Amino acid sequence: MSTSDLPGFLASLDEDEIATVLGYTEARRYTEGEVAIRRGDADRGLYVITTGVFEVLVPTPAGPRQVSVLRAGDIFGDLAFFDGEPRSADVRAVESSEAFVMTPAGFERLRLAHPRLAVCFLLDLGRILSGRFRDVSGRLTALRQA
Repeated sequence: MSTSDLPGFLASLDEDEIATVLGYTEARRYTEGEVAIRRGDADRGLYVITTGVFEVLVPTPAGPRQVSVLRAGDIFGDLAFFDGEPRSADVRAVESSEAFVMTPAGFERLRLAHPRLAVCFLLDLGRILSGRFRDVSGRLTALRQA
């Protein structure tokens, strides 16, 4: 794993620091079509995509609707990781894919052993979530003005 493998998340860390953080995660592999997260589940893991492509699906009366496509360096599962609420969407592998999963327990171990890296982890999550919020806010503003 190198910093180039995570273009979005943890890109400010060097390779040794990334390896340290990933030591507190679990690597998971997914086949094409396999569901990584199911809407309504209580799992709280945060997923960091290392290879492949995932799609985020939300229910509609006409059936599931794709609302996002995620690639290496992207994250998902962040809402439940922070608030402990059930999953809000399905996330499915579009192709063979891999992700590292940080559980709340894994993060707590990281926080105790490497507080600075835990802060970097949270600040990077905050940066990504802030960017998502700004994007949605911009879209809503554009809709109101149309």
